[in-house]
Amino acid sequence: MSTVERRIAARANQRAAAFIRFQMLADHEAMHFILTDSGESDTARLAFVTALASIAGNVASTAFGRTEALTYLQTVAESSAALSDADDIDRFFDQG
Repeated sequence: MSTVERRIAARANQRAAAFIRFQMLADHEAMHFILTDSGESDTARLAFVTALASIAGNVASTAFGRTEALTYLQTVAESSAALSDADDIDRFFDQG
């Protein structure tokens, strides 16, 4: 890995950790800044998403254990796939 790639990865990890922290604190302005900043290039976006997934995977495994985390992620993927193909996705979110 080159110096440039290491710097990109470090910046992505920093952005991902900040994004998760701000998500937990509901700081929408800061989250918007981080997402905008991460969108500066395709490489920056990919690095951010990769770092975010890495952190999320570690947190999920620590919180639930590996098997339960994988089961949860499979459930999320399956339900999201069903929602993305739904003719009227909004009905799944209506309160009432």
